[in-house]
Order: sequence, then structure tokens, then C-alpha cells
Amino acid sequence: MPGDMDNPSPEAFTRTVDAPLDRTPAGAPTRWSGLNCSVLFCDVAGFGDPSRDDEDRRVVRDVTYGILLAALEASDVPLADTYREDRGDGALVIVSPAVPTASLVDPLAGHLAVALRRHNHRASAAVRVQLRVALHVGPVTPDAEGLNGQAIIQAARLLEAPVLKAALADRGADLGFIVSPFVYDAYVAHLHGALDPAAFERVTLKVKETTTEAWMYLTGTAAPPARRSPDPHGPQGTTVFGGDVQIRGDLVLGNKITYND
Repeated sequence: MPGDMDNPSPEAFTRTVDAPLDRTPAGAPTRWSGLNCSVLFCDVAGFGDPSRDDEDRRVVRDVTYGILLAALEASDVPLADTYREDRGDGALVIVSPAVPTASLVDPLAGHLAVALRRHNHRASAAVRVQLRVALHVGPVTPDAEGLNGQAIIQAARLLEAPVLKAALADRGADLGFIVSPFVYDAYVAHLHGALDPAAFERVTLKVKETTTEAWMYLTGTAAPPARRSPDPHGPQGTTVFGGDVQIRGDLVLGNKITYND
């Protein structure tokens, strides 16, 4: 069942997808000109981190594109109904107006989350993939270099949202998925599948000249940090007191900080 986040078909994410990101049906951009298309932008967090070498980045690209294309197919989004541009550390995917936008939220987010979790569970830090994905809807028009449109610009702004980047880093999530208010109101809020609309967090973002609200969903976490061994010399730390406090002697170990109202 395509919408089953917990039980995707094993072959869906293990096979090699024979479809480069730049393969696009002839004439598709022209046929979609001026129509409301789904705009999916994604990139890998920390792709250019100095701790990665060129071979690491090659592996990350292969994994990312394999996961993305397999997840689209598993979500009943035919690759023939997409226009795709490689962006080095990610991809821009424009989806035909004939494909329901809701399928790019659920089950797509679930398929991405499962595949990323499987990869990251076994991957070293150098090739771990944290993926940011942004989704918006709007008209697109072809030009000499590909496609253009405010919807693409808006999706790019969502992808670069500082709040999304910070949350992904702080929580160590595998996937950070952010959608425009229109996508949330028109599609996410009405989901009744594996993905709960309540799992999306309303956020405000400012990127360049754009200030807007959006809805953010994070899933998957990195392994928790290892606990430190107990200090053989006894407990350490900081004790904080509030109010009128008097301290005599050293009954409290560690640093002592007092705040008087």
C-alpha cells in the first residue's frame, strides 16, 4: 500500500533508480505553462561541510537522488510527469498539474523518512543525509534555461528558512519538511492517512525580501549523545537558587549562583 509509512515495499528503496534528475518528457514545460504545478525543492544539510571529501559527497548525492526518485514513484508520482533539475546539493522537481499535490505530502514524506532512517542507521557521519524539503504550488512558465515563476522562488525561500535549518540541526532529524500556508490549508489540514496534520509546526520566516508563515514537520533523530562516566571525585555542576537565600559552609557542591528578588 503506497501510503503505509511503516511497511513500504523493501525493493522500493534498495533498487537503483534508472532515471537521472534531468530526464524530462519532451514538451512538458510548454504544456504546463501557466498552470498550477507542485514545486518540490530539496537539498542536503551540510553538503559542503569540510569534513566531507569529494567521494563522500558523491555517495551523498547518489543516496539522495536514489531515495528521492524512488519515493516519488512509490507515491504514485510518475517520473514522466515531473520536470527535474539537479542543484548540486539537491534538486528542483516540478510536478505536473495532473498529479494530486496531496500525494507529495502523504505518502511522499513518509517514504522519504523511512528511506533516510534506514540509510542513516547504517551510515557513517560523513555520508549521513539530513534532507530539507519544501513544497509550494503555483504557475510556472518555461524560459531558455528551464522553468521560471514566483512559485519556484517561494519554494526556494521556504527551503532556506533559518528556522528550518536550526530545527534540523538542533533535533538531529533525518527529514525537515516545510510547506507553504496554501499547501497546509488546502492539503495537509485534510489528510487522513499515516501523516498527522498536528505534527506540523507553524513557523514564521524571513529570507531575503520574503517574510511569510509556513508549516514545518521534522522526523527521525540522530543517535542520542553518549552519557559521560561519573566523575570519580564526586558530583559536579551548578546549583541555582531563587529568592532570599543564605549559604553557610559548603553543603552545596559545585558552583553556587543566587538570585535575589
